[in-house]
Amino acid sequence: MKQHWQVDILNSHINRNGLTPEYIEALHRLREKLLNGIQSGDRELIAEFEKDIYQKFSDEQLNIFNRVPNNKVRSYKNILLSHNTLYSYAAEKGGLSAWQCHFISEKYAIMIEHAETLSELDKFHSNMLAEYSDLGIRKSNKSDKLTIVEIAENYIEMHFSEDISMEEMAGKLHVHPSHLMRAFKKEKGITISHYRNMRRIKEAKELILFSNLSMTEIAIMVGFSNPQYFSRFFKEIEGITPVEFKKNRKK
Repeated sequence: MKQHWQVDILNSHINRNGLTPEYIEALHRLREKLLNGIQSGDRELIAEFEKDIYQKFSDEQLNIFNRVPNNKVRSYKNILLSHNTLYSYAAEKGGLSAWQCHFISEKYAIMIEHAETLSELDKFHSNMLAEYSDLGIRKSNKSDKLTIVEIAENYIEMHFSEDISMEEMAGKLHVHPSHLMRAFKKEKGITISHYRNMRRIKEAKELILFSNLSMTEIAIMVGFSNPQYFSRFFKEIEGITPVEFKKNRKK
């Protein structure tokens, strides 16, 4: 049976004069359990944590939202930025590639900094927990049981933002480039390059909506070395340019 977080357990360690050492120790134990949950990809445990986390962030004893006087948003940003680092480290210990950890961490750091409301930050925190604990994007120990196409999909998921050619990717997967491209096109109906670019576009859409980065910065961040090609490919997939996509969502 899972051990659930209980707010009243923490509250029992608060005295009339404020925080106690026991209360702080209890908070640190809960944080350690959360990080273990991220590391192991225990979504049930993380979901239970989320029920209480927002109440603890607004706890008057902790005073998190008042760390920056008269600026709750900035205070919340600061705590989420530190948690972003902790979550990234826990996910890497659980098998998320260093490159993917770096990308996700950078993405959320940017989105957090550009957020304007507490509700936006709540959403980003929830998304962070879900993404860092997603076992589907981590390195697999069962690659010997996967097809070459499945191995390629896993590799792209972990390295989609890297500037790497198909030949280099095939070399890392220990397969001839022609065989990899033929097998991928036959099974998926699209080229492996197209598949990777679609994964990049998925990530770019999130950055377009929740950051103030320029389209050139977003293109480079998700793996497109040519911003003009990024814009053309985006329009091919979405039917509108990245700039139009941003404007439409703001209406």
